Amino acid sequence: MEEHAPRFNLSIVSSDVEVGGARLSAEYALSDEEIAIAHWWVLINCEEVKYWKELHLSFPEVDGDLEYHNMTFANYFRTWMDMIKSDDNPNWSHELLLLAMQPQRARVYPTCTVNGVKFVSEERDNRRRTQNSGVMEKGHGLDYYGVLHSVVELVYAEGMKVHLFKCRWFNTGAQSMKMDQYGNLSVNTATSAYEDDPFVFATSVKQVFYLDNLAKGDAWKIANIVHPRNIYRAATLGVTIPGPEADAYQEPNAVGIHDVATVCDNNVKHGRVLRIRDEDSTFIDVDPNEETNDDSDDELRHRLPDINSDTEEDSSDDSDYES
Repeated sequence: MEEHAPRFNLSIVSSDVEVGGARLSAEYALSDEEIAIAHWWVLINCEEVKYWKELHLSFPEVDGDLEYHNMTFANYFRTWMDMIKSDDNPNWSHELLLLAMQPQRARVYPTCTVNGVKFVSEERDNRRRTQNSGVMEKGHGLDYYGVLHSVVELVYAEGMKVHLFKCRWFNTGAQSMKMDQYGNLSVNTATSAYEDDPFVFATSVKQVFYLDNLAKGDAWKIANIVHPRNIYRAATLGVTIPGPEADAYQEPNAVGIHDVATVCDNNVKHGRVLRIRDEDSTFIDVDPNEETNDDSDDELRHRLPDINSDTEEDSSDDSDYES
């Protein structure tokens, strides 16, 4: 595949992401609400939008109220980008205007290669002898572990694409993550958390192998972070690959990672709430024999943003399924 320089000068647009496989069926398509949440997540985590976020939070009617900020920022941001439309403002760009217009469509794929590392959706991974669906995102004082549900490609105007992973996250409470005396972290894969906050940038996760923890039982897996070595993009080396790229050898897939149908829901839900993963947290070593309370109920909650997900219809003809 020929290497191209990125057309769009935004930190969230990467040429190191390549989606693969036939697009997933309608069962995996994002709803209008999920597209709106994904777009909102992109906005609040885009470095180039930071100035506008802080400006909005300083408004007297907002006054630092995160709940109100989350519900209203997207509409304010689009209004500002439409009104300014000038390169004379150092905090405005044509790419930000495209971003403010919301996605025109969302495509969903089963596989993705990021910086030479291949990720595969959990459903497809369960049919393979190798394991490529484990993911880990570093937070503020706490790492988040889960499995890849699907690869989401948000397509904005002029073909600007932002790639997200939709993940199934495991519970990060003290009862669901244990560190032994050898420094091995075990995760209870029969738990779930952050169902309303499943998205993460494809470029911000590390791959994880989940190995069976025979001492703790079927649901517990040892999280082994992958450290790729000597991975190069073929186009960078000037090499042409004649056929589909073969998978590198990996450890056999760990058995028994519970699917979503058998996962125990450990979240306390009060109406429509959004649980934010990137809050300040502290991870502590826990004695497996010591009784502790799950701290997941103390995490920060915000209401879902009320974002209008109506987008302009695109005239291009595409026979594959798109949400």
